[in-house]
Amino acid sequence: MYELDNRKDHTMTVFKISLTNLVMWTRDHYFPQTYAHATWERLLPFFQLSGQITVDQDVVSVTLRPFNDKRLNQDLTLLCERVKKMAPRLPNGKQLLFAVEGVNRPVLDQHKQRVA
Repeated sequence: MYELDNRKDHTMTVFKISLTNLVMWTRDHYFPQTYAHATWERLLPFFQLSGQITVDQDVVSVTLRPFNDKRLNQDLTLLCERVKKMAPRLPNGKQLLFAVEGVNRPVLDQHKQRVA
């Protein structure tokens, strides 16, 4: 009979719990109040957003691409404002900033110019 080696399972469990705690801490500190009891499934789209990271001497800027959903974009904008207001610092001392990338709609922008 062979003894099972559960060390990898224990390590993975510790990582899963740590990640869950980090997500819940982020939810509690930075997300709008409407997300107070949000589950991982509701928060997942925010953590899957693509974007661009720019590192300067004193600041790390994260520019996120907007959602296709107006309500989620409003929540994302609130999230970015709360992060900016709280001014978190990374372990190396740099300030962390979040922003939403501007939505460019050339067809609609041209229409607005013609109407005006």
